[in-house]
Amino acid sequence: MNGLKPVDIVPVKRHRFFSGKNVFVLFTVLFLSLTDGMLTMQLIEKGAWEANPLMRFALSVSREFFLTLKYFLTAGGLLFLLRFGDKRVFRNSISLEEIAGLFILFYEGLIIYEITVWHLI
Repeated sequence: MNGLKPVDIVPVKRHRFFSGKNVFVLFTVLFLSLTDGMLTMQLIEKGAWEANPLMRFALSVSREFFLTLKYFLTAGGLLFLLRFGDKRVFRNSISLEEIAGLFILFYEGLIIYEITVWHLI
């Protein structure tokens, strides 16, 4: 032969970032986050105020800036959590991927709270 040796092909183990579960978490949390943003703007029109100082500043700039900032901060945080989802934190008790999934529960609770406040105002 021409001096070439056969090379063993070893598959590289990769984290499946775009698994069905991660895509579901990403789109669900982003949808809930934007729903929260819309409800927040409606509540502010009725006299409520934004508790988060960064988002309060964003609202003082414009509604569009508020929603854009909210979207990109949420998306960036989620992409980070899902990308490094196999890493465990809090003395190995929970993975970053599980924390990303908990954001669904967080936003669901927040939206329920905002709807309740909407009816009380």
